[in-house]
Amino acid sequence: MSIDEFEKAVKRMNSVGVNGFLVSGGFDREGSLHLSKYIPVMRKLKRELGVIFNVHPGLQTKDVVEDMSDAVDMVDFEFTYTEKSIREKGLNRKPEDYLKMLEILMDRGPKYVIPHVMVGIPGDDPESSIRIASSFHPYLINLLVLIPTKGTPSESYEMPKLEDVVKAMKISSSLNKTSLGCMRPYPMKKELDKIAMNYVDRIANPHPSLRDNMEMYDACCSLPEEFFDRFRMGVRK
Repeated sequence: MSIDEFEKAVKRMNSVGVNGFLVSGGFDREGSLHLSKYIPVMRKLKRELGVIFNVHPGLQTKDVVEDMSDAVDMVDFEFTYTEKSIREKGLNRKPEDYLKMLEILMDRGPKYVIPHVMVGIPGDDPESSIRIASSFHPYLINLLVLIPTKGTPSESYEMPKLEDVVKAMKISSSLNKTSLGCMRPYPMKKELDKIAMNYVDRIANPHPSLRDNMEMYDACCSLPEEFFDRFRMGVRK
């Protein structure tokens, strides 16, 4: 998408009531989103329209992180500190690259940084990623659960075990505010979401059977509380 197309798309959607935008897309072989050329127009649109931008940047340089600090409201950063999970992405990267990026984001990036940790990669232990991410005291940690998907390298995997997901959730919740993200296998969703209600601070797209008397928001898992009123849907009865 060109810069001009991006600007027109944001303005068009904002004209019909859309206030927040998630900027994401396919990462390159270095694990980076080609983001820098869009930052000036995001800054301009924030000033003109008052919209909110959430970005999945992947791995970026310090200069790009500093540049987006006043153009982006929150960063969803898929954090990993295990060789296994990096190999699953097919990237020529090291855990230290992700640690350095998280350090830069927390020190020089936008106000809200939300590390995302994947649970359920075979042979991987997400606990180390959770504990390291928590040591930075981020606004929130978001847990994702692997979904084996046909046509991708994960299609041969078994669905993660519920008890392993719950273990990771308990660890994260004991260390930091935690959300359960929208990526989780549907067959375990009802039971997992019911358990999660006792531990996490928020659940993205909770199972329909559990929504009664929940405060609902038309937003993604990492929305900062200062923006809640703009996306509040009310309490489901």
